[in-house]
Amino acid sequence: IGITLNKFCRVTYSPESFNNKFGVPLSLFNLNPKHDFGVFEVGMDKKGEIDALTKIIKPDVGVITNISYAHAKNFKNLKQIALAKSEIMNNIVSGGSIVLNADDIFYKFHRKMALKKKLKVYSFSINKKNATVSLISIKKEKSKFKVIINIDNQKKYFFISSNFENNLKNLLAAITVISIFKDIKTINKNIFYNYQIPYGRGDFSKIKINRKNILLIDESYNSNPLSLKSSINNFDLIDSKHNKKHLILGDMLELGRHSKKLHLEMSPIINSSSINNVHVFGKYIRETYKNIHRRKKGLILKEISEIIDLIKNNINNNDYLMI
Repeated sequence: IGITLNKFCRVTYSPESFNNKFGVPLSLFNLNPKHDFGVFEVGMDKKGEIDALTKIIKPDVGVITNISYAHAKNFKNLKQIALAKSEIMNNIVSGGSIVLNADDIFYKFHRKMALKKKLKVYSFSINKKNATVSLISIKKEKSKFKVIINIDNQKKYFFISSNFENNLKNLLAAITVISIFKDIKTINKNIFYNYQIPYGRGDFSKIKINRKNILLIDESYNSNPLSLKSSINNFDLIDSKHNKKHLILGDMLELGRHSKKLHLEMSPIINSSSINNVHVFGKYIRETYKNIHRRKKGLILKEISEIIDLIKNNINNNDYLMI
């Protein structure tokens, strides 16, 4: 949102993940009267944190992207996480707006809360055509993907470089927020095309080790059930031709009592994917490994340094590796 707005407005936005009690105030210090917009990320791992942080920000618009088991160690269930994230609505200014993911299981729950607080509700969706902003179609055109969307019953298209589902959701969320303030029809169709994926969040690179070219996909920023599932689905979309797909998995942390169950739930997702070999490093991820098909099982790594040996000895030229 911040990067896109910054292309035609004066904007400050949270650097990296400055989303806690230290990062949010530091981000706010960058806001000055010359700015048209401030875009701030707010995070939490327990009840009350979002309420406290948004009291500082006093946002005009809030965005809830999804409800999932990320940072779940202090919550009994998803409903408690949904309630904690809804705290953002407590401090949106009078007459303000909330943007919700219409595909999320707590969409109706959050929409009802927002309407009680007399907030304007906007929504985005990949699947539901009655959302404020919805996906109509996506089609590859040479090196680009043409995305046709519906915005308040009007069609508009943009070009993007990736058809990964998480990127599509971020695109739709960004368009929804921007549409509150700007006429989307006037926005350049290539404005999202050169968006640089942040390091560790699915960025591609080619590395060379022992005269072998390895196509590396870096998803190492944060592993949780939603991000891992999304990463595996994205990896599946890649046509590796005759080359193999390798996956190195570490533990999903901060899941508390849900850890074993959520690690186990990853196994069938991997089993139904086109991934050839899965290697693991960590304690909890072995629960996932236990139930992976034998033909997909790779190495159990005990030291991080063993990753280099794995690349040297187990991965061939032009294979894909996602971490």
